[in-house]
Amino acid sequence: MPELEIPSWLISFFTTLLAAFFGYLIAVKKFKKERLWQEKYEAYQDILSALEAMTLWANETYCSNKLIPTKGTRLAKNDPWLAFSEARRTIAKSACIGRLLLPKPVIDELVALESDLWNENFRAEEEQYHPHTHEESEAIAQHAQNVENIVKPRLGVIIEYARNDLK
Repeated sequence: MPELEIPSWLISFFTTLLAAFFGYLIAVKKFKKERLWQEKYEAYQDILSALEAMTLWANETYCSNKLIPTKGTRLAKNDPWLAFSEARRTIAKSACIGRLLLPKPVIDELVALESDLWNENFRAEEEQYHPHTHEESEAIAQHAQNVENIVKPRLGVIIEYARNDLK
């Protein structure tokens, strides 16, 4: 049987082609991993910003209803409830579509937060008081304090989850 000789340039060509293909696969894998990390980072950033906005709202609302000097920050368009509503919307959205990126314990924490805030809203709305009175001011201050007590512990928990998840 005659011996078949493969030209060296053909071996070099296929070796280069194979190396380029493996380089491409490695680059695509790295890109996807970095892109996923970036998406997770942005999701955590949105969630933590929303939790911070809720805490700020609670603190500012409590202080203003108790006639205590506040940090002096201006909330969204001078409507304190708008900032709180936007933060609630961000948390609800993250709990729903965050399942794509975020681990189950984070989603469970967000769902529990939503549930606790929902219950607190019902509790606050059930209180009977006359508008523009001291009782109304006290009820709003109590509601704000309860919201802060609900949100603040979860802020630390989610920060820890984010640190571990983004390592």
